[in-house]
Amino acid sequence: MHAPRTPRSLSGALLALLLLPAALFGGQQGRITGKVTDGKGASLADVKITITTKSISNLKQQLKTDKDGKWGTILNDATMVYHYRFEKEGYGPAEQDKKVPVGGEEILDIQLYTQEQAIEKGLVKVVVDPFTTNYNAAVEAYQAGDFEAAFAKAQDAIKLGPDKANAYNLAATIAVKRKDWDNTIALGEKSLALEPDNSPLVGILMEAYRAKGDKVKAAEYEKKYIAANPDQPEVLYNQAVEAYNRNDFKAAEPLLRKVVEGKPDFAKAHYLLGMACVNLNKIPDMKKHLSEYLRLEPKGADAGTAKEMLDAFK
Repeated sequence: MHAPRTPRSLSGALLALLLLPAALFGGQQGRITGKVTDGKGASLADVKITITTKSISNLKQQLKTDKDGKWGTILNDATMVYHYRFEKEGYGPAEQDKKVPVGGEEILDIQLYTQEQAIEKGLVKVVVDPFTTNYNAAVEAYQAGDFEAAFAKAQDAIKLGPDKANAYNLAATIAVKRKDWDNTIALGEKSLALEPDNSPLVGILMEAYRAKGDKVKAAEYEKKYIAANPDQPEVLYNQAVEAYNRNDFKAAEPLLRKVVEGKPDFAKAHYLLGMACVNLNKIPDMKKHLSEYLRLEPKGADAGTAKEMLDAFK
């Protein structure tokens, strides 16, 4: 009896099937692969790739690049042109149409650029904003100590951006340095109207109104400044002075300690803290802070008193 030959026949048939061209087995399929790199040639992982086609409105396939920036997919119908969009946060997107031969394979390598890389390669045009140009020029002149040039450039920026609070703020800040109190007030008020939460500007206006002798407006802005900056050393110091003048040394002491903690070179605060400590019988602390006052201001207005106090408690 002969052994069955079916398995040998089936193996031959399967081998023949495997040797058929891909086009016959895959019908209208095609394959596309590629790699995504940045403007410097480095591989980009997790780039989102969206594949669509005008031929089928609801077709949308999405995939991502692997850790080496590589990607690939099989297109079930390679008779159509497909649209490829590449996106990654921090990079400009890229798009391209591509048709893959039926039964074939195409390679689509793409580069994505950061804004900086795109500018370096001349792929995008840098738009020069006249307002920003003049504003930056004003800042540079201010930092260089050329307040006249800085103010002129700030004025130019205001003309180009009449609704921009930062231009008025800069001009007011420059005007303070020039001791131009009228412009400080006019420009500062305009900036504050556009940006009411600008607490540093409140301090500038307080200073300007004081210089102009307008006690009512100065007091108004001082109140606003204290409310906006409760922990500022200068604010705390003024509160401590009021307490000290009422002989409330227990109230003045913690305020003054906060002042010298936040601003260790505040000489007057060290002096007043030393004197408060005398009245609270905290002699070691008194010696420490009066000595620090003399170190910071050896010829200060209260240097004589500080020396006498230190001599008295030797």
